[in-house]
Amino acid sequence: MKSESEPIELPSDLIREMKRLDKSLAVLTPDVDRRVAAVAAEHFRRRPARARPARARPATRRWAMASGLAASLVIGVFLVRMQTNPGPGPLANDIDGSGVVDILDAFALARMNQGPKVAVQTEIDALITNIVALNRTAP
Repeated sequence: MKSESEPIELPSDLIREMKRLDKSLAVLTPDVDRRVAAVAAEHFRRRPARARPARARPATRRWAMASGLAASLVIGVFLVRMQTNPGPGPLANDIDGSGVVDILDAFALARMNQGPKVAVQTEIDALITNIVALNRTAP
């Protein structure tokens, strides 16, 4: 076994072939570089210095301004309505504030007979009749 300090001997055919493959080819010669630069200069010489956008007709601008103003107004009204009207108001017979008129509201109304607000028994009966009615048309 050879040590690391000893040179490696390769066959001469292999060395010759590796030297042949190692020769780099000049892909971009100075002549090619000059021709590319000349073609690019000619291309950019024909181009305008500044591209100008197409001008809109005055009527088109007027309609665009009016439609933008109308859209802004609609969005503004929508946002104001969302802030000032958060949802449906409270129900008339929703005593407990649950958002639904149910039998618990009738119980709450009956309990009010014992406090300072006295509910008439006919009101309680009417509420219960309306709650249990199938078509909700009871008085």
